[in-house]
Amino acid sequence: MIENRNPILWLIVVLGLGLVLSLVCSRLSPEARSRRRREKSHRPVVSRKQGPTVKLAVDVGKPRRGRKG
Repeated sequence: MIENRNPILWLIVVLGLGLVLSLVCSRLSPEARSRRRREKSHRPVVSRKQGPTVKLAVDVGKPRRGRKG
């Protein structure tokens, strides 16, 4: 069994918990969230899809041609 009165063991446990808590708190802070969001939105766009480009039917306000008839 592990001896509970060992001060070195307690020191290691306290330092480990402190490290874990500091990493979790720094990951969940509002500043870290905004930094990750900013980094994500400024990354270059890389597309590896080899398919055809999809064109959507969007009316951009071009004048329509008259029908021949």
